[in-house]
Amino acid sequence: MFFSFSIGGLNIMQLFQGLCFLAVLITLPRLSRIANEVSRRFSRLLWTFLIALVLLHLRLCAAGRVPADMVMTERMVYFKIIFALLLWYYASCLVHSYESGQVLLRSVLLGAAISAVWILICYLAGLGGAHYETVGVKATAGSEGISGKAMAGFLVPAAAGAMYLAVRQSASRWALAAALIVAAVFVTFDRSAQVAAGAALLWVIIWWLGFARPQRCSKTVVLFLCVLVIAGGVYYAQHGSEELIARWMHDFDRGEIGSGRGTFYTTAARWFWNDSSLTDFLLGMGYGNIYDLMHAGSGVYRHTHSDLFDMLLIGGVAGLALYVLMFHAIVKTIGSVPRGSGAFALLGAQLASFGVMSLLTGLMGFPHTMYAFGVQCICIQVLATHEGTHLRRSPHFEQWQVS
Repeated sequence: MFFSFSIGGLNIMQLFQGLCFLAVLITLPRLSRIANEVSRRFSRLLWTFLIALVLLHLRLCAAGRVPADMVMTERMVYFKIIFALLLWYYASCLVHSYESGQVLLRSVLLGAAISAVWILICYLAGLGGAHYETVGVKATAGSEGISGKAMAGFLVPAAAGAMYLAVRQSASRWALAAALIVAAVFVTFDRSAQVAAGAALLWVIIWWLGFARPQRCSKTVVLFLCVLVIAGGVYYAQHGSEELIARWMHDFDRGEIGSGRGTFYTTAARWFWNDSSLTDFLLGMGYGNIYDLMHAGSGVYRHTHSDLFDMLLIGGVAGLALYVLMFHAIVKTIGSVPRGSGAFALLGAQLASFGVMSLLTGLMGFPHTMYAFGVQCICIQVLATHEGTHLRRSPHFEQWQVS
């Protein structure tokens, strides 16, 4: 939360990530001995990204095509992507039993709940809202300098993860945590997060109509909905819908969408289809050249704010293949869960929400967001596939059998 801006090219978050990276490398050999299908899948994904990004970077560096002032930035972005995928692989090795999956999932969701409480405190105290002052909207990302999309991208999948524990354990505390997380996402007023939440809800409705087994409604689901309805009613009684409408209409009034993202996307697509050479079409221009391209198209130095278009510019057709492979690994992990189970519904909701935010705002540059999403998918998959065995070993299950 603190010292979020770079100090001499290095900030405290990057330092923390570097130390975590070393710790993971030191402890990974012992964990990697526990090989399974999921860990091998994420191992292949990690090595594919590592080799591809290194080769793409070296290709442009050898030709002198990476601007000198962007070399370290490009390497830092690639490191963050590789670090996030390394954490996915690390988690797939770490979570090899029902108990380990439960502990890690609870830990991630506890962190999400704490973050949600902090965001709500900052919202009530009027902190961390500098990004929205020009729009006239009271909102917060938690603290000054913190990315709202990074926080929302972390929290939206966590809401589904908390609901999974709430339903599976009939635990009201996790339903309350899910409601707090949803409320925290709302007060960031991140529009991509709102669209992502809508996509997740749409998926749950599709699952309910097409895949769900007949089940009684859980009390925890009722609690979750009640808290949301009450909190939403209180909020709108105090503020109405003016802030929400103002946040959405600010860009439309200027003939733009997503704080300029429409221009970023069209600029990237135009270069890819019309202006790139055959080699760049296949292998891209590298991250270091994206800022200049966006400046030429929109007048501001930015990346495209979309993982899809970023990867398209970074690696061309090869980058697009890498992006598809990343989601394919998650889809394969989710695919082993029974279609009619609640775990499948909530895993699909997590995938839908993360995928929408990845497409609309870009999340691959935030290792903590990538980590939380991937770890929850891995943990829920392990819990869902081992749940029957765990129940048979439970003394409560034996007592029920005797009775």
